[in-house]
Amino acid sequence: MNQQHSLFDVEETIRNSKNQKTSEILNPSTRKILQLLTSQGINKTVTASLLDLAGASREIVQYIAGPIVTQQNGWQQSIPSWVWRAIAVDRLDVALQEIDKGEVGKLASSSEVVALMMPIAFEVPLSSEWTDVYLWASYDALVRHRPFKNFNYENLWEKIGTTPVSYNKIRSDYETLAADIRSRVVKHAAKEGWGKKSSNKNKHPVTANSTESNTKMEQLSLFS
Repeated sequence: MNQQHSLFDVEETIRNSKNQKTSEILNPSTRKILQLLTSQGINKTVTASLLDLAGASREIVQYIAGPIVTQQNGWQQSIPSWVWRAIAVDRLDVALQEIDKGEVGKLASSSEVVALMMPIAFEVPLSSEWTDVYLWASYDALVRHRPFKNFNYENLWEKIGTTPVSYNKIRSDYETLAADIRSRVVKHAAKEGWGKKSSNKNKHPVTANSTESNTKMEQLSLFS
């Protein structure tokens, strides 16, 4: 797929859609292109700018544009590249779901929880409660994104070497952490001016010349 041509089509579709709800402007064809380009690593600022142009809520635009939250202890370099890409895909999927529902969610995705907890797990032992949160988030992200070919994800818990961790068991701790992550992402993006259409129009132009680099993604320590 030619990124420049595809983005031009998406931007023109959005600009030519007047007096429509955001969920209607982002029709199935437009969504498919956005999701495909996101999975290919297009820069998050492009996606955020397009959603902003389509009239998505300020908080959703900020969630797309905001940094990835991780622990800055040196071990963040060990996070697999598929996790970075999964975060972008997850954020867009969540954003589209929230646009359809006409609401703004509070939680970050399981892939974002993995990106935060992995460096911490490499540095210090986790309590049994937080180990379960980390295992569930890893399981959920792996099963949904299936980054490894020819791997039997149906027996993933067996491969991990533990009994399955249910969401109900970790729900409180997980949702507290996921909410904190998303809150920090949104606040950081707001400080950068995201969510203000008049300023974003010139500050964040929609171009296809920037693909997200896994090694240059913004990072923000949860404990800073």
